[in-house]
This record gives sequence, structure tokens and C-alpha cells, in this order.
Amino acid sequence: MKKIRLFLLALALLFILPMETNASSTMMTRNDIPLIPKPKTGEDGHRIPVVVPISCNYSNGELTFTFSATLGTLECEVVRVSDNEVFDATFYATNGGSDSLYVSTDAGEYEITLTLSNGTVYYGEYSIE
Repeated sequence: MKKIRLFLLALALLFILPMETNASSTMMTRNDIPLIPKPKTGEDGHRIPVVVPISCNYSNGELTFTFSATLGTLECEVVRVSDNEVFDATFYATNGGSDSLYVSTDAGEYEITLTLSNGTVYYGEYSIE
């Protein structure tokens, strides 16, 4: 029983620790940006780790989203926090597919929101120094 608990704790840490990383760099070349499910209104946010079917990478002003499942249409919105400038796009996510959005190379904090057609929302943050 103790081994099972340790295994589950280790598995949970594998999902939680990458969410706390920050994609900061003076000259960002290629950085993974962790995306997490955003709790729906009224939920307390305490959930077991889930597999996120979207990976996100930043490289020289461009965000690339890769999809590990067919998710249908999704809305992407990226906001530069300092001046609330919005960069947005609509993607059709297919298993094994990817799409890109040119954002900016300007320094600042950025917030990513991806909204699937079924109402599921994923959220991520990164910064450029």
C-alpha cells in the first residue's frame, strides 16, 4: 500500500512541477509553455492531474500549438499584460496537427487562453525579458 501511495505521489509531481516553470529568456529560441485546464465557474479547482491534449511552444515571436487529439474548433487568445494587446486566432485541432500564431517579441508577461467548442478552457503564461 505504501508503494502505491509513493507511486501516485511521484506521478502527481510529474504533472504539477512542469506547470510551475516559466518560459523566460533574453533571446527566447524554443520554450515549452505548460497549459493547464481552467476550472469551470463554481468548481474549487482541486483535481487530479489530467493529460492536456495540446502542447505549446514559443520561438522568436511565434507560438506553435500541437494537438494530440482531434478537438474540433478552438479559439486562441494571447494577451500581453502590460498594455492588454490581444493576439487571437481560430484553429481546427486534429490529432497530430499543429497551428501557429505570431504574437510578439516585445518584452512582457503574456497570458494564453484556449477555448474549445465544448467549453473546455486551457490556460498558460510565459514572459519575455
